[in-house]
Formats: sequence, structure tokens, C-alpha cells
Amino acid sequence: MNKFIIAATALALTVFWYFIPAENNQVEFQYQTQVLATGDIQKTVGATGALAAVDDLVVGSQLSGQITELLVDFNDKVEKGQLLARIDPRTFSAKVDQYQAQIASIDANIALQKVTISMVQLSASLAQRDLVRGQGLVASNNISAEELDQLKTSAALADLDVLKAKAELDALTASKASTLAQLLQAQIELDRTEIRAPISGIVINRTIEAGQTVASSYNTPELFVIAKDLSQMEIEAYVDESDIGFITSGQRVDFTVDAYPQAKFIGKVRQIRQYPETDSGVVSYTVIISAPNPRGQLLPGMTADLTVRIDTARNVVRVPNSAIRIAARQASLNSSNERSGKQSMGKMGELMDQLDLTEQQRQQVAAARPDKGADPMARNREQARQRLDRALKQILTSEQQQRLQALRSGQVKSGYVMILEDSEPKLMHVQLGLSDDQYTQIDGTALVGKAVVTQIQQVKL
Repeated sequence: MNKFIIAATALALTVFWYFIPAENNQVEFQYQTQVLATGDIQKTVGATGALAAVDDLVVGSQLSGQITELLVDFNDKVEKGQLLARIDPRTFSAKVDQYQAQIASIDANIALQKVTISMVQLSASLAQRDLVRGQGLVASNNISAEELDQLKTSAALADLDVLKAKAELDALTASKASTLAQLLQAQIELDRTEIRAPISGIVINRTIEAGQTVASSYNTPELFVIAKDLSQMEIEAYVDESDIGFITSGQRVDFTVDAYPQAKFIGKVRQIRQYPETDSGVVSYTVIISAPNPRGQLLPGMTADLTVRIDTARNVVRVPNSAIRIAARQASLNSSNERSGKQSMGKMGELMDQLDLTEQQRQQVAAARPDKGADPMARNREQARQRLDRALKQILTSEQQQRLQALRSGQVKSGYVMILEDSEPKLMHVQLGLSDDQYTQIDGTALVGKAVVTQIQQVKL
């Protein structure tokens, strides 16, 4: 019996606490606010990159061989044409001597062949005179016809000997030209044993030592890197595809390097390369930034943390970004509540709110708006839109029409802010402008000094 009484009492208390504490389940909204004021907003894009010399040139070797002399070191200033290093020239010098000797031999053979040509020309001349005399003797019957034929044959053979000697001279001349080309090639290779500076500048890298053997069988070995001028540097920065649309040539760039954390350096966007770089599915683009280096503090290879200045708005009304987000959520919640209670105009309704229409204008727009149920297949949607646009031209003022075009084209962005007046929040449409990590510009000088809601908290009573 006692157990039954206890159970009944517990059930009664449970029912009591389930239904009675409705008043205790009430909640109250507490608002954190910030007074709207004017200030500066600076839109920036961050990136990282590596410093490099503007005009640096890799000096290599086209020959294989041992480095016998090394005449420059790191940081040495060099002039164009200055000797930097020398590869063992003996093999290449021997080839030059060999071809020079061959040319001398060919010259001698040419001279000998010219003598041979003179001799066969004399023989041909003698055979021709004998033939002329023989023709006269045949007329007087002093020699036979067979003897005349022999004279003709001898004259023809003598002419052929002349042609042969001249052909051999031509062959020797061609051989000399070929050997001269080989000599020129050998001389070029001998000259290449002297590694000279192609430009004036500073040696910023050296990869060889005296006595080292370089091989150029498949590629050109790198011996030196010469920077033309370190007073001007460039940065290869990689900008994410979501930010590349903000970057244009000529924009100012602020950057720092780890070597001088307290110093700020200035550069300028010089080039935006259109070829994409993809790394782990992330697409970025290379942006070349020129940076003056008059004091020589910046060195090639340093990592630069960059801030590209996109745009700056000074002394404008600015609102915290958190206030924009809070107001947007509240506006979306209100729109949902309206849709649950009555038919909503959707995006058109939001657009009308942004145009600050009067109540009469709202009624006219609602009357001109076509009924979606009349055309469920949306076959005449374009015609309905055109009819609505014609109606809007008659309903809206010229200023409202310009604002509508700007909103539709995306030239003007709008949003909401929540103003706290007499402890009551009030949603207001505002035109949004430049934005950075903390603030967004709004078009609302009349709101300066008012309290804008930046955070909402629910507190149970």
C-alpha cells in the first residue's frame, strides 16, 4: 500500500513539472552591439612567393673535360666576355693542329695539280698542232688516212687529260673546303674551353671546383649563375584561383621576409601568367612582382609573405562582418516565417525590399507579378518576365530603376544590418561596398552612432 502511494505521488509530481514550468521555459534574447562609425577599409589578398634576380643567366659548358682553371668565386662582379674558367684545351688544340696540317697538305696537292694541268694542256696543244699538220699532209698524200686517225685520237686523249686534271683540282678544292669547315668546328670547340661571362653582373652561384670533370653528353652542365642586377628583384607568387580575379598589373604589394621580420618591403604586380598550376587539386596562378632592392637586403631564394592591395576605401561607414552575417540569418528566418504564414514573393520580394518601395508600389508590383500556377510548365516564363519588366518601368522611379539594374547586374551588392533601437532589433537594408577581414563598407551615413547587433544569445528565464 505504501509503495502504491509513493508511486502515485511520484507520477503526480512528474505531471506537475511537465505541464507547470512553461513560464520557466521562456527565453530572452541578449544582444551584443557595436556603435557604427567611420573608418578605413582595405581589401587585400595574401600569398607567398620566392625572391629571384630579374635577369639571371645560367652559364654552362658545351664540352666535356676537366676544369683546369677557376678564375671567379661567389659574389664576384664580372664583365661581359670575362674569362671565368677554362677546360683542359689539349685535346681540342690537337684537333685544330690536325686539320691545319691537312689543309697544308691539300694546298700542296693543289699546287702540284696546277702544274699537272699546265703539263697536260701543253700536251693537248702539241697534239692539236700535229693534227692540223696531218690534215695538210693527207691532202698532199704524204700520210695515210690511218695515220691521220691516230693523230685525231691523240688530240682527243690530250683534251680528256686536261679535263681530268681540272676535275682532280676541283676535288682537292672541295676537300680543302670540307677540311676548313672541320678546322672551324675544332677552333670553335677550342674556344669553348674558355668559359666566359655572357653578361655583366654578379656571380650568385658556382657549382664547380678546379680539377673537376664536367660531362655534357646529354645536357649542358651548370657551372655558374650570373645575376645581371641585384638592385632589382622579382617574386614568383602563387595566388589561389578564388583570388586571382582581384589581381591586376600595377597593384601595390607589401611583403616581408624572415631575415628582416620588422622591415616591410614594397613591390608592384608586373605580370599575371595564365598557365594554371595544380597541386593536390588546388589551382593557382603565378603572379610576377617586381621589387626594388637598392640596399641589397633581399637575396635570391628568400621566401616572401605578400599582401596585395586590391582596393582602399577611406573614411567610410563600416560595419563588422559578424553583424552582416547575423542580420542575413535573421532575414532568412523572417522570410521562412512569412512563407509559412502567407504566399511570399521570393527573390522578387527581397529585391523589392532592397529598392525601398512604398506600400502602394508594393501592391502594384504584386498585382503585375504573374501567377506561377497559371503556367506550371513555365512555357511562357520569358514573356511573363518581360511583362513584369514593363510594369516595373511604369511603377519605379528613375532612381529605383537604376538601382534595380545595378542590383541585377551585380554592380551593387545589398544586405542587412540589425539596428537595436529601444532594446528592440530592427532589420534594415543597406548597400554593401568594399570588405576586408573585419569590416564591410555600407552606404548609410544616417546610421553612424547607432548600435548594430553583432551577436545574439538566448538566455533561459
